[in-house]
Amino acid sequence: MSKTLLIGHVALIQESKKQWFTLRLINALREKGYDAIGVFAGECREPDYMAYLERKVEEYGLKGQVTFLGRRNDIPDLLKMIDVLMIPSAFEGFPLAGLEAAAAGVPVAACNVAGAEEFIRVSGDGACFKEDDVEDAARAIETIQKNRDRMTVSGRAFAEKMSNIEYARKIRASFHAIS
Repeated sequence: MSKTLLIGHVALIQESKKQWFTLRLINALREKGYDAIGVFAGECREPDYMAYLERKVEEYGLKGQVTFLGRRNDIPDLLKMIDVLMIPSAFEGFPLAGLEAAAAGVPVAACNVAGAEEFIRVSGDGACFKEDDVEDAARAIETIQKNRDRMTVSGRAFAEKMSNIEYARKIRASFHAIS
């Protein structure tokens, strides 16, 4: 498989956001023959955890295949460059990064718990995987690759429905209905 698969992870660098899982996934995809690379954006809140991630990059032989960008102010531009956004955390409410990805036309691979699972279900913009299951996450990525066009259309439509402009229109309509 020759096409590069750019996997993004946008979240604070802290253990609960499970960047370690995304590194394991990238490693597993590379072992399956994918040219998978990773881009991580987010402020580091746990320096010891960041050191652990850097050791994992070395252990998996991913140096040069993974980059940690730190805190960014250009997330919408960054999202336009990636193929899939990872949300492996099991403690997500409604994932705003997922909504940003949908608006950018980027499918999401998310853990099948709480708000992330609901986001995938209602937006149609991606696929879920079982918590901490790398093989299932790899299958989710493959599902996304096969259904990218449909997911992108669904995700963009969902993001448009969730926009501030659409929200304001609905509030105005509600006020007009009761006045």
